[in-house]
Amino acid sequence: MKILATIVAVLVIVSAVFFGGLVFDAYFIAPGPEAQEKILIVESGDSVSQIADALVDGGVIKSAWPFKVFVKMTGASGQLQAGSFQLKTGMSYAAIVEALTNGRADEVTVTIPEGYTLVQIGEAVRAQLPGITTEAWTAAATPDLEGYLFPDTYRFFADATAQDVVSKMRAAFDERVGEISREDLTLASIVEREVRTPEEMKTVAGIFFNRLAIGMALQADSTVNYITGGDDPSVSYEDLQIDSPYNTYKYPGLPPGPISNPGLNAINAVREPADTPYYYFLTSPEGTVYYARTFEEHQQNRVRYLD
Repeated sequence: MKILATIVAVLVIVSAVFFGGLVFDAYFIAPGPEAQEKILIVESGDSVSQIADALVDGGVIKSAWPFKVFVKMTGASGQLQAGSFQLKTGMSYAAIVEALTNGRADEVTVTIPEGYTLVQIGEAVRAQLPGITTEAWTAAATPDLEGYLFPDTYRFFADATAQDVVSKMRAAFDERVGEISREDLTLASIVEREVRTPEEMKTVAGIFFNRLAIGMALQADSTVNYITGGDDPSVSYEDLQIDSPYNTYKYPGLPPGPISNPGLNAINAVREPADTPYYYFLTSPEGTVYYARTFEEHQQNRVRYLD
């Protein structure tokens, strides 16, 4: 009997401590001065367990289980909404549930295609987030970030700042791309602007590596367009004479840095280029890519498909 009484007493104490802690975390804690803002995205159909795990992963709460108990005890399971929510680390469970049931933030969707430059990304962002000025974008999207903003479809709060956008895109790059040398990223940014399909990208990446191996100029029109801000598939003779380290007709080797923000297909093409005998390629007005081993073959392709 004494052992049973001891066990019961221990259980009572443990229960009191647990529920006391639960009540405290549920109602009495609040974000401190060092609290960080976090964005929680709840998809339609997400379970309470999935939401709790996301809150833990985001650092909003420390443990998923007490939060799930609180949601069940309060009967809030069926009231949690899908959407994007702005939370803070250290929020009480009650405050989190209130936000997830009534505090959905207005948000906009921004799609950034593969191969956009920082300037083009800024134009696309400002079209959906007019509160971001050109000056604010230029200050946040500094030139050293060219190539490092991952192209994708994003959701942002309507009052998002330029720095919010840049930080989210840079984080997506780190998550999706991982480690990559600046040289490989630069070449991927050129490949992205030259051809369209994953197969073409692998072949063209192989061609560029062949050229680099023998000190042959890349002669990529996309690098000249980067200088001029144009998008002409066939650059002019005058443009070819521009004295810029980005002009790969004038200077052999890679340009100083990326000329666009490439997607995974172009990046993977540089990571695993095709083993090809070609040193030349061109794209017809219809979008077909033709390859050549020699300059003479390339000239024949030009006469046949371009002139």
